[in-house]
Amino acid sequence: MIVWQSIDQLDMIVQKILENIPVKEYKMRAQIDNASDSIGANFVEGYYSGFLPEYIKFLTYGRRSLGELQERVRRVLRKGYISEKEYGLFDERASKSMYLLNRLIYSLRKKQGTK
Repeated sequence: MIVWQSIDQLDMIVQKILENIPVKEYKMRAQIDNASDSIGANFVEGYYSGFLPEYIKFLTYGRRSLGELQERVRRVLRKGYISEKEYGLFDERASKSMYLLNRLIYSLRKKQGTK
């Protein structure tokens, strides 16, 4: 599934970003890693629930985690731990993942008869 592939690619980018954050920033590193992990985990957990409403619910959890991740990585940029180029690569993939998640949620809600 294209959404899952995009989320997985985003996590690979995030893992490289984590290498640039100093060890002393343990809390920041953990929060970023947890948010990135949560996106994929919620996607999979919802998918394998076997129930459309549950799938939609978990996709929205993943979307919230993606929003959190975007904010936390912006802070990493502001602190100077990553370059504009590295941030641009992250932001491009994060934006694409958000778009794909939103489209999937919208189409599933439409299928379910809700918006």
